[in-house]
Amino acid sequence: MSRSLLVKEWREHRAAWLLLNLLLGIVLFLLLRAQKDLEDKGSVFALLQVPAVFLSTVGALFVGHRLVVREYGQRTQLFLEALPLSRPLILATKLVLGAAVLLLPLAAFLLYLWNRARAHEDVTTRFLLLLSLRAGTPVLLGWSFFALAGLLGRYRNPLYIILFISAVTLDHLTEFELFKAGPFALLGSDFAFERQRVPWDDLLPCWALIAVAVALCFGLVLYRDGTMTELFSQKMSHREKVFIACLITGFMTASTMLGKAKHREPFALHDAEQTRVKKSAIQVGAGVGFPRERAQELSARLARELLALSDYLGLERLPAVAVLPIRELDADVFQRAKLEKADGIVVRANLSAPDFDVRAFEAFLFREVLIHVSEGVVLREERQWLLDGFTTWWAHRSGQEDRLPVRAAVASQEGFDARSWLTTRERLGPCLSGALAARGVQALHTRLGEPSFQALMRHILARPPGTGLWGFWTEPRLASLLRERDGFSEEELLRRWSETLREDRETHSKELERVAGMKPSLSLVAESAETFRLEHTLQAAEGQTRPPRYALLHHKLEPFENEVAAHELSRQDTVPSASGARLPLGLARGDRWLFVVQVESETLGCPIRLLAERKEIR
Repeated sequence: MSRSLLVKEWREHRAAWLLLNLLLGIVLFLLLRAQKDLEDKGSVFALLQVPAVFLSTVGALFVGHRLVVREYGQRTQLFLEALPLSRPLILATKLVLGAAVLLLPLAAFLLYLWNRARAHEDVTTRFLLLLSLRAGTPVLLGWSFFALAGLLGRYRNPLYIILFISAVTLDHLTEFELFKAGPFALLGSDFAFERQRVPWDDLLPCWALIAVAVALCFGLVLYRDGTMTELFSQKMSHREKVFIACLITGFMTASTMLGKAKHREPFALHDAEQTRVKKSAIQVGAGVGFPRERAQELSARLARELLALSDYLGLERLPAVAVLPIRELDADVFQRAKLEKADGIVVRANLSAPDFDVRAFEAFLFREVLIHVSEGVVLREERQWLLDGFTTWWAHRSGQEDRLPVRAAVASQEGFDARSWLTTRERLGPCLSGALAARGVQALHTRLGEPSFQALMRHILARPPGTGLWGFWTEPRLASLLRERDGFSEEELLRRWSETLREDRETHSKELERVAGMKPSLSLVAESAETFRLEHTLQAAEGQTRPPRYALLHHKLEPFENEVAAHELSRQDTVPSASGARLPLGLARGDRWLFVVQVESETLGCPIRLLAERKEIR
C-alpha cells in the first residue's frame, strides 16, 4: 500500500475524520451520562451496541461519502489514475483506510469497557473476541455496502430507496423476521451476555455479503479501465430521472397492493357457542366443568360488553374473539395465544374455577381488543396506565361490589410513577395495578366530565394517528391533549389522583396495616462455585397472624428487560414456617430471574404482591 496515498488521504480528510470522532465522542458521552438508566441491562458491555450501530450506519455513510462519492464526484480520481498507481491499489487503500477509521474508535471503546468491567466481571479472552466479532462485523458490512453504493454514483440514492421498500415489504408480507437475522441478530438481545457460542449462522452470511460487496467494488473499478465508475459519477439525465421515478413509484404501488392482498381470515372456533356483534363472532368453548349453558351465557355477556365498549369509543370494527376454558391456569391468570395464519383474539382462562373473576377477565379481554384495534400503538408506555385504567374502570363501571378503592389503597401505599408504568405493573401485578390506574381514570373522568372524557379516550385509545416511527413522532402527547381541555395539566391530574388514593388509604387503613405487617424475604445460598439455591420466608409483624399460604412466582429472564406476562410465571405454593422454604430449582451464576412473593386476599378478591424483584445470580 502506497505511503503517499495514505498521506494524501490524511491531508484531504483529516478535518472530516476529526468531525466524525467528535460526533462519536458526543454520542458516547451522552451514553455514559445516561448509564444510571442503563444499569438494568445486566452488563456494561451492552453499551457497546450503540457505537456499533452508529459506526455501521451514520459513520459508514459519512466515510463512504468522503472517500468514494466525493472523490469521483469531483474527478479527483482521474488525477490519481494518471499517476503511476494501479486502480486496485487505490481502491484497496480506500477500503482499508475506511475500515480502520471505523473500527479503531470501536476497539478503543471496547478496551475502555473492558477496563471498567474486569474489576467485577470475569472477562475472558474468548468473550472479548466474540464481542469484537459481533460488533465489528456489522461495521465492516455497513462500510463495504456504502463503499459499493458510492461507486454507483448517481444511482446510489435510488438504491437506498429500493432497498428500504424491499425490506419493509419483506418484513410485512412474509414470516421472515429481518431484525432477527444477520447484523441485527449479531447486535441483538444476547450481545453482551453470550460468552461461549460463536454465532456462525449470522457471521458467515455477513462475511459472505462483505466479500461480495468488495468483489463488486473491484469489478466496477477494473471494468473497462474504470470508465464505468466514471460514468456513474456524472449527473443523472432527465430521462434517467423519469425512468427511476417511474420504477420507484411502480415498486411502491406493487408493495402496497401486495400488502392489501395479504388478508387473514378471522379465527373460527368450531363447536363453540357464538354471539355476533358488529359482523364479528364472540366464541366461547365449552369444557370439563364448564357446560354449554355457561358458555352461551358468557358469550352473550361478552358480546354486550364489547358492543357497549365499541360504541363508547367509536370503534368501527371488532376482531373475532375466541375464549377457551383451561383448568391448568390459576383463576387470576389469563393467556392470549399467538395466531400465525388467522386474524382475531384467542384467550384462555380457567372459566370453571370457583374464584374466577369475570370482571378481571373482561378487563383483560378489553385490553387485548384495544391493543389489536390500535395495532399496538396503545402499548406505548406513556399511555399504558390509561389503557389499564380505562379497561378496569369500564369492567367495574356498574359499581356493584366495587373493590377498586381498597385495591388502590393497597397498591398506592409504597408510591408509584405513572411514567414508569411497566415497572409499577410488575411490582403490583395486573389486579392491583389495574385498580390503581382505574382510580386515576375516575379522577380524570370527574374533572373533565363525560363528553370531554369520552372524546379524550377516543383520541388516545381508539383512533391513533399512525403506527411506526412516523406515528410516534406526529401523534400528540397526553400533556398537550389535556391542555386542550380547559387548560387541564398532568400536574393537576396527578394531584387529583393522589388525593383520591389518600382518601382510599384513610378509609382502608386496617387493611394497609395488615398488609404492611407481612414481611417476605429471599436469600441466595451458594451450593458450589457456580450454583445456588433460593430460600424464602414470610414473617408477620408482632401481634399479627401469618397467612395460611403464600406463593413464590419465578421466571428466568432474557438478557433484555422485557415485560413478563402473568402466565409465564411458574408457581410454588408454600405454607409459612419459621425455617422457611426452598425453591426446588438450581440457579446458575450469571442468570437473571424475576421472583414474586404474593398472598391471596379475600378482602381484595385478588392476590397481593408483597415483593417483586429482578435478581442476578452472583
